Amino acid sequence: MRSNQKGVTLVEIILVIAIIGIMAGTSVMMLGHLHYADTQKVIKTIDSSLDKLQMQSMSKAGDHYLYIYHLSGGCYMKILPDDLSSFDSSKLDSNGTKLANDTVSIYMDSASGTKVDGNDFIKVAYTKSLTFDTAKTNVSAIVVSGGSNYTIQLITDTGKHFISN
Repeated sequence: MRSNQKGVTLVEIILVIAIIGIMAGTSVMMLGHLHYADTQKVIKTIDSSLDKLQMQSMSKAGDHYLYIYHLSGGCYMKILPDDLSSFDSSKLDSNGTKLANDTVSIYMDSASGTKVDGNDFIKVAYTKSLTFDTAKTNVSAIVVSGGSNYTIQLITDTGKHFISN
């Protein structure tokens, strides 16, 4: 009988495979939570920017507009005094606030609506009486889709906006 046997037993192999499986399962669950957190962060950033735009419209001379747009590598947002009727890459550039990379998508009006991509962009404007300027605002809702879907509803008559799932 040999007393110096070297090798790996079947039990040891099964234990290693079980540990790798547990680690892989945990990693997949964590990625799902990261996408969920990204979606929440984006919706809260847009919501606070709408508040900021409302304050600027009330306190400053001239009009201001919130633009949400997509460039290669992610979605951006910018408040500008310019009323753009078409996509202008000299103004809607990567110097805006980056909302998210391509793991999060933003849609106009509903999750089945137009995706903000290419030359499409969201534009929101307030009147001096702090209601949404329907002639210059091109959406009634902003939908952020990632780990989960969130919607910011724009209430035209009151100028209020609220987040819903």
